Amino acid sequence: MGNSIYTIFMPRTAFSREANAHLVSRALQQLDIPAYVNARHDIAVDGFKVSGSAYKIISQRAYHHGTMLLDADTDKLKGALSKAGRDLTGFVSKGIESVPSPVTNLRNYSYTIDHQQFCDAVLNEFVDTYHGMDGGIQPTVFSDQHNTPLPAFAEKTKNELQTWDWVYGQTPEFTNQMQHEFSWGSVSALIRSRHGVITEADLTTSAAGAHEVTVASAIGVALRGTRYSDTAVQEALQKINQEIPGLINPENEAIAEELTRWLQQGL
Repeated sequence: MGNSIYTIFMPRTAFSREANAHLVSRALQQLDIPAYVNARHDIAVDGFKVSGSAYKIISQRAYHHGTMLLDADTDKLKGALSKAGRDLTGFVSKGIESVPSPVTNLRNYSYTIDHQQFCDAVLNEFVDTYHGMDGGIQPTVFSDQHNTPLPAFAEKTKNELQTWDWVYGQTPEFTNQMQHEFSWGSVSALIRSRHGVITEADLTTSAAGAHEVTVASAIGVALRGTRYSDTAVQEALQKINQEIPGLINPENEAIAEELTRWLQQGL
């Protein structure tokens, strides 16, 4: 992909966005790449952003996740990040919007730069920066060539980073408003989610039939409390079948199936 990903995690009390960015920029300078940190704490070269960052701060720890553009397809990158290339109709988020910036690759400043060179430079700079603190730093390298088992704290952190709570559980609150025309009438859905869980789901329909109104309303109520994903509707249907047996029946199951397919595509 032409893009390297790195993570710096440390005690919360020692965390500094600016300090971490300067550490990585100094590593690039070791490779004769004229990197610097701009006013937004982004790593840049000649006015072009070469690295993006995301942060997570919890009770005792802070995480700085970063990317580094080595030789990526910037046209595809711009297409993936462009709002014009994404269908965001109906989405309203309380998350922090990214600020668009012109980007470039490090390959434009070094013919030899690759993932290993970047990793080695960051490691060397990290050791130089923190050498002597807490008795010095002895780096441990993990790779396909080194079968060294992860230390217990690193294994615990790796497992934590793979959990649903970590990946989705801190998602900012957002709403998703959808509408669709079925052969039997239109349906509008207003779904609100916080921390990856659906907190509110209202499905209304223009249909006058009892089956359409009943099924749409029941699915909306049952969606509340489920995780926001394409499996949420199936979980809602299971909840309905357990709590109100017979509500979904041969007379209205086709309506339920249509609503399920539509909602799964939108979640």
